[in-house]
Amino acid sequence: MVLSELVGRVVKIFITGQDPRSLRTVELDNWTGVAITGQPEFFKKALEDEVLSRSCVYLLIRSSADDDLPEIYVGESDDFSQRYTSGKFPIEFDTFLIFTSKDDNLTRAHVKWLERELWSILKGNSGKVLVANTNKPTGSNLPRADIATMRTYLSNMIYVLEALGYDLFSVQERTSASPAPQTDPAVPEPLTLSLDLYTSLSKRPDDLARLKYANGAYILLVGSKISARVTDSLPANVRKLREDMIKEGSLISRGDYLELMKDIYFSKPSPASALVKGRSSTGYHDWLREGDNQTLGAVLGVDRGGGVSLDAER
Repeated sequence: MVLSELVGRVVKIFITGQDPRSLRTVELDNWTGVAITGQPEFFKKALEDEVLSRSCVYLLIRSSADDDLPEIYVGESDDFSQRYTSGKFPIEFDTFLIFTSKDDNLTRAHVKWLERELWSILKGNSGKVLVANTNKPTGSNLPRADIATMRTYLSNMIYVLEALGYDLFSVQERTSASPAPQTDPAVPEPLTLSLDLYTSLSKRPDDLARLKYANGAYILLVGSKISARVTDSLPANVRKLREDMIKEGSLISRGDYLELMKDIYFSKPSPASALVKGRSSTGYHDWLREGDNQTLGAVLGVDRGGGVSLDAER
């Protein structure tokens, strides 16, 4: 047995009732934190949980179409059981996640620090998510010992989110809460799929954008050329991402096109190609592999229903 196979963590999910989509309580091994998550119809039920009378940091998540970005609101409360009792939420959402502690060691200052850090991380992953908060949270000043403890808590939050299927973070952020695997020098490292992809602008075949696929992430590379024009079909959150990048100087006008001034990480290929094309886009069709011009969908074996063939996984 390879030593790295022994490294892992246990995530426990308790489901309330018979419906697996119902209210869920999520715990992680050797962690006093706890997450409560569910769909909007279970929100009032969640407020009855005793642990939510403690300080909490929470996420309201609105999912997206394949060519758009999910939207997230990040917040905190010193007594979540009293929050949103009127049902007036900052955004429409289809999932809520509330993080608190099974003991009383998580204070208001702690969750304000966590809120600001999580907001900053998500804002830095702008190709994966649109953050709904218009203003940066104020945060709090913590002693060095408390900061170290909260960094561990934050890493565990990220681990739980990724384990639940929310691809919102970088590889480094995703694995920060995992113990470093021990490796057997006699066993070669597993091969990982890496692809160099490109697409061209409409009616401008020489103006290219380049996408790198590696470690499960799609990276729109600096220097890529982006359409100067957009259509009504451009997804709303990608449109907002484009506007924000122009304001911050990440997209610079070059007359007939815009130029990308930094690498942008995406969870899916379609929002990346939508940003490039200025319209709704099927990334598996629009991205081509350099060298043989095969579509990304053909390379990965993605069928029309979105499935992946077994051969593509080998």
